[in-house]
Amino acid sequence: MEVNAIRQVAVPWAGAHGLATGLMLTELHQDVWSGCLELAMGVPSDMDTPPHIVYWLSFGHLYGYRVLEGADVPELLEEDNDIDSQVQLITPSRFLTWFHQETQGSHLDEDIQHYRIACWDFCVDVLAAQPPDVCMNKE
Repeated sequence: MEVNAIRQVAVPWAGAHGLATGLMLTELHQDVWSGCLELAMGVPSDMDTPPHIVYWLSFGHLYGYRVLEGADVPELLEEDNDIDSQVQLITPSRFLTWFHQETQGSHLDEDIQHYRIACWDFCVDVLAAQPPDVCMNKE
């Protein structure tokens, strides 16, 4: 018996081509006033120093997001999950379906995409109408 009727498919987001993989989520900041969500992706160095930030993802036209422990997302643990990008598009999306139910379909005419930032420590699912901007850390 399958619990979820919708089988989600993760495909690499084309804008993440060439970005480093194997990074961890180091920071997450939501500016409620501007509606922007920023995620910092970094490389851990040791237990006593903060990770070195490699790049930032900035989502502008944000509808919603959720953060889950990586171990709580069964799709990330599947053996056949060979996605080579940490930023993925999810389709069909149970999260987007839930969003449309909660908002009583008021955003059905908008092109909302479900982006997943999959790390070994956390999984961030983002519903946005525009792809994120990627900014490499200048340090």
